Amino acid sequence: MNVIILCICLIVVWMFVVQGFILHTDVQKLNEYLTNVSKYVKPRINQLQPVNVDIMLSMNTIQDYDEISGNLIFTASFAFFWNDELKMWNPYLYNGIVSTQLPILQTWVPALFLQNGVNQNSLYTFSNIMDIETTVVTYNYNGNAGFIIFGQYQITCESDVTHFPFDEHVCTISLYTIDILNGISLSSERGIFLDASIANAEWTIKPNSENTFVTNHTFYLTTTSTTQDKIQFSFTIKREYLFPFLNIIFPVIILSFSHFLVFLLPVVSGERTSFSFTLLLSVVVFMTAASEQLPPSNNISIFNIFLLHLFVFSILITTLVVFSIQLFYKDTYPTENGVLFKVVLLLYVCFHKTMVADESINNQSEDDNKEAQLWKKVASFFDRFCLFFFFVCFLLQLIVYGSVLANI
Repeated sequence: MNVIILCICLIVVWMFVVQGFILHTDVQKLNEYLTNVSKYVKPRINQLQPVNVDIMLSMNTIQDYDEISGNLIFTASFAFFWNDELKMWNPYLYNGIVSTQLPILQTWVPALFLQNGVNQNSLYTFSNIMDIETTVVTYNYNGNAGFIIFGQYQITCESDVTHFPFDEHVCTISLYTIDILNGISLSSERGIFLDASIANAEWTIKPNSENTFVTNHTFYLTTTSTTQDKIQFSFTIKREYLFPFLNIIFPVIILSFSHFLVFLLPVVSGERTSFSFTLLLSVVVFMTAASEQLPPSNNISIFNIFLLHLFVFSILITTLVVFSIQLFYKDTYPTENGVLFKVVLLLYVCFHKTMVADESINNQSEDDNKEAQLWKKVASFFDRFCLFFFFVCFLLQLIVYGSVLANI
């Protein structure tokens, strides 16, 4: 019997001493001691001293970014750390407890706001009462405190679509506090944590884009000096360019190549004008599709300029196609030789000097058949000249556009 009692005593001693067994009464006693301090009292023995709150941002995922309105929707967690001089204890008085947790509604927490929030400015975006009751602040015996909040936030983020679809946007999360008694100062020694972020189908956070800085503003009331501390977390998001490239840019390039090939169509087929106008309308459709994805501002995309050049080229090609048909049928529908007719004829003569003596249309002794053949040759030369000219212009445009994007 004595052996059994001795074994039980050894087990109890082993549980309390070796295993560090802590009873719930010890935790309850400590919590009563810590919550005895009002949650409205600043955690400083000297109430004139500010509380420095260190903030760490952890980006979870980018849910959506609307570059037209400049609204960024993301999920993130904020971790806050400070030292509470009113919530320190001796672990030996509480059976060796070195850390504990208090509900967020029963203790002091910093009042912080989101300066560039869209729908709301509060950081504490709890969706239900359960989230509030399960959010706790962790305290160590030396007064170090910290807690983490999760939420979905929507902020304004200025868009820069100059290099669409290879555009990047610098977004800033601005947190601030206004305290009449100068009770809070902000810092961020831990910065931004991006390693746990989840990629978005359209947007991704650019690696090594984290950057934090603190700015302080001071303004004065009638008799009280009031400080406003603001901390800003900046990061860069970039677009996943494969989808817009394959669905907008690449079709536009192929369409542009097809447009100046209209000069290879025989005039007698009667399909030149319809084909040219169809391609012109297609360029307009792609311009509309691109404009729907870009903000209506003075920040013009290079791709917009590229499309504008293609639009001008398309109008010019369509006009010259109509003129080429007039050249081809000039003998059938005779018209007065205007300036453009004379310029084309001069170019033809410069490229065919050996044929000038035999193919001068000003020689009234030539028969109608020879004159008709001459104008058909002029029309054929004009088609080849336009094909070569627009091909070179389009290649130069692609080279310039590609060079600009390569220097991003």
